Amino acid sequence: MNVQHFMRTGEDINTTPYHYKDCGLDNIILRNGFTRELDDGEEFLTVKDVDGLHKAIGMHIVLERKAPSGKELRFLRNELDMTQSELASMLSVSDQSVARWEKGQCEANGAAVFALRVIYLLSFVPEQERGVLLNDFLARLRRLNESDETSDNVVMIYCGQRWTDDARAA
Repeated sequence: MNVQHFMRTGEDINTTPYHYKDCGLDNIILRNGFTRELDDGEEFLTVKDVDGLHKAIGMHIVLERKAPSGKELRFLRNELDMTQSELASMLSVSDQSVARWEKGQCEANGAAVFALRVIYLLSFVPEQERGVLLNDFLARLRRLNESDETSDNVVMIYCGQRWTDDARAA
């Protein structure tokens, strides 16, 4: 399992990281950006800026993962608020193909993964800025294609009121 660590810049690292499963992924660890409170013997946990965290997770999947898992593909689809059928239609595949990818029964083909990456990224970008983003995205994909994923760990921090991975914060 690829464990992905996320944290917020400017906040102390929590001594006990939180295994964040509410997004549907099994490998997300928060190192800060959350608070634990006890009330009548029950522990309550609050995660700061959940939407921002989900965006950071999605961006990590799209820009850093060479081969997204089925659960990661489902995460992206859910973040886009699309059904399997709607995504299948956009990718020109069957809804059963999307279901099989998400269950891990088979891998999504490269063209479908590429298209999903583009669709996800474009969901955040104003139309007039999309050309510059696409050029940068294509360059990143070329680098990813040539990369060797030797480390499964991803450390995320909260920096400047948003979540990012360590490489971008430096």
